[in-house]
Amino acid sequence: MLIDEPGVLPNSEIHILNPSASALSALIHIPFWGAYHCMPPYTIERDQYDALLLFSIHKGQLELVYEGQTTLLRAGCVQLIDCRKPQLYRAVGDVHFDWVHFKGGSSQAMYECLSEREATGFIAPDQPELANEMLRLRQLLIQSADDDWGINLALTRFLTAMIESATGNIPLEHSLVTQAHAYMTEHFREDLLLSDIANHFNVSLCHFARQFRRHYKMSPHEYLISLRISEARRHLLLTGQSVESIASACGFHSTSHFIRSFGQRTGVTPAQFRKLKF
Repeated sequence: MLIDEPGVLPNSEIHILNPSASALSALIHIPFWGAYHCMPPYTIERDQYDALLLFSIHKGQLELVYEGQTTLLRAGCVQLIDCRKPQLYRAVGDVHFDWVHFKGGSSQAMYECLSEREATGFIAPDQPELANEMLRLRQLLIQSADDDWGINLALTRFLTAMIESATGNIPLEHSLVTQAHAYMTEHFREDLLLSDIANHFNVSLCHFARQFRRHYKMSPHEYLISLRISEARRHLLLTGQSVESIASACGFHSTSHFIRSFGQRTGVTPAQFRKLKF
């Protein structure tokens, strides 16, 4: 396909994908990607576009102006940006690079996780595992562009590998918050306070709450209540225990607190829930 953009040379390629309806609604998907060979005056400047954008530089240099910073992307650089924010990028001399627009699924949450760690880019020679994931993605796009689930998996693997690299190659399941997550799952039936959890892991309550929300996109209090409500629903459906007994067994301080919390999260009272047919 001939690309009518200043500075884009004839050997460049752009690929327009056609994700299925299910991919558009639930998966990380790619509407467009390209393999470009450019020279000045190639320049892209925009205020907003509804997608994330991944660059992989093979030869030469691409200048990126994004979030108040100017970065020179050289050969071997891989960089991820959010196109919902203003951006400008342009060729610095002769440059070969791939670009991939993607969105949907968990992509935005994973990008935000990387952005919080200031880890949205890497140098391929220094990170061979990430470079291999990028290569697998490119090969999949060339060979099986209609494989929606495969593309979703490849991008998820790639972004997950970036997150693990950003945490010092320590998988998330070994981090403070995931240990705390497991601790809460085991002890939520007890008279458990968030300060008790923070003390158990020798961190401040503020630090614990902030890190938990960063990883799980909810507060530890919200997660604790959700565990208790799930357990309460099981008791209501499978036992004849009183509402008062269930409230106590699931870690609620009072029956009134239990009824109020249950109604806020399910839309019905415990007594009404018990009468539902499934």
